[in-house]
Amino acid sequence: WYQRRVRGRGVASFSRELECVQEKAELLQEKLSSLEQRHSEQSRELDAFRATKMDLEEKFSDKWRVLELEKEQTVRELAKYRALLENERNSALQVQGQLESEVRELQTQLEAQKQQLTNQTSVMYELQDVLSSIQQRQNERSSVCSVM
Repeated sequence: WYQRRVRGRGVASFSRELECVQEKAELLQEKLSSLEQRHSEQSRELDAFRATKMDLEEKFSDKWRVLELEKEQTVRELAKYRALLENERNSALQVQGQLESEVRELQTQLEAQKQQLTNQTSVMYELQDVLSSIQQRQNERSSVCSVM
């Protein structure tokens, strides 16, 4: 069948068809080469992207671990400072209680001393009155003695 077809058309026609098929094959080969080259470039780009992605993931993971460690350290330091602050607060409250107690004691002593001073002042005025009275009697005796 094929031979009849070729004979029927002639060798020239067959040669022309063969040339067209060869040209198409060459064009398809060029297109295939171009596609293979693009595929190779895109594969390299994809590999580079994957490498960059993995590098970024590693960096992110490293930074995340560092942040987690810093967070844990900060939490520990915060707990330590909170405990110190609580101890200082308790010490301050204890000192405040002692000072308030001492102030009450001093106020009690001051009130007692005021009362004692008031009593002494009263006694002093009474003594001055007695002394004045004694001096007045002595003056009266002296004047009575001089008249005699």
